[in-house]
Amino acid sequence: MKYCKKCIMPSTRPEQVFNVDGICNACLSVNQKKDIDWQARKKSFEDTLSKYRSSNGDYDCIIPVSGGKDSCYQAIVMKEKYNMSPLCVNHSPCELTDVGRENLEFLSEQGFDIISVIPNRKSYKEMVRLGFFKLGDSCWPEHIGIFTAPVRMAVNYNIPLIIWGENSQFEYGGPALQSENNFLDKNWLEQFQMLGHRISDVVHEGINLSDIKTHIYPSDEEINHVGVTGLFLGYFEPWDSKRNVDIVEARGWKRNPDGPIDGAYNDIENLDCKWIGGLHDYMKYLKFGYGRATDQLCIEIRAGRMSREEALKEYEVTTEGKMPTKYIQDFLDYLDIDEDTFHKNLDSFTNKALFCLDETTGKLLKDSDFNLSRKYIPS
Repeated sequence: MKYCKKCIMPSTRPEQVFNVDGICNACLSVNQKKDIDWQARKKSFEDTLSKYRSSNGDYDCIIPVSGGKDSCYQAIVMKEKYNMSPLCVNHSPCELTDVGRENLEFLSEQGFDIISVIPNRKSYKEMVRLGFFKLGDSCWPEHIGIFTAPVRMAVNYNIPLIIWGENSQFEYGGPALQSENNFLDKNWLEQFQMLGHRISDVVHEGINLSDIKTHIYPSDEEINHVGVTGLFLGYFEPWDSKRNVDIVEARGWKRNPDGPIDGAYNDIENLDCKWIGGLHDYMKYLKFGYGRATDQLCIEIRAGRMSREEALKEYEVTTEGKMPTKYIQDFLDYLDIDEDTFHKNLDSFTNKALFCLDETTGKLLKDSDFNLSRKYIPS
């Protein structure tokens, strides 16, 4: 297992690419940004927006929002900088946190209309169960819904333009072809969000497709009829998470009141759902040997706000890799499962090549709090 020589991202990150010098492509993107003609891209963006901008105040674009720092920034900048009239679309998570609810209310108080798409809880719960036990993702339906719900609203309301945030393949590493895109489509969703499990596959789990309509991407015919176009705002302006949080926090947006969520370095991300920050990130750690703190520290390194050496010191005092505690009982109650079933399932998705095993039994070594003993640490 190797780590990027510029940041601390490991080679186990899915789709991560390292060059011959041992530098990940997300760090290489930092240098690429310096060569981009951002003024030309802004002009291109403004020209595109002029084709969609409403002259009578009707909605002219859709902003997918979670209430997080980035989506709140997207809404504000599209309205105030680019003079658009956004309709914000929120896909409600499995279990909304108090701060998540407050930040959605903050966005509404800033003068935005929000449609919250709330799937029926019975089928949603079964999709969570499928994601947890078969795909190793406790928030699998949420990851689908945040991309399908806005597109469905675009079709239903005949609003063709959707403004997404950053292109994650460019900002955080991924295939070169996808990192060069400035749009998001159905193929992107299926390749990067659905873990190889098509939505139609849920029928084999006893889930009726008619009960999960918000998770079904509109047909090509519907998309083409409305002319739905999804653009990454981060393609047309330099993406900076600190700038985003500074702008929205100055207006009243709230950080996590309890500090960093389980496994994180900072207190500004994944605040809306009880187990996307914590359990979801922990399951990523089990599979790939890194979690949310690594992601956040790498962002700080690439932004030039922290050296690699400083990040390594900060990493040592994070809780990444520790069994999350805050909302685990909520999750057990949600799926009506016991602790033994929960831990056995976590073990089934753990990459045993990354963690220490008992020499006699071959089982994963754990302490009394179920924390694993890892073989590799960033260095």
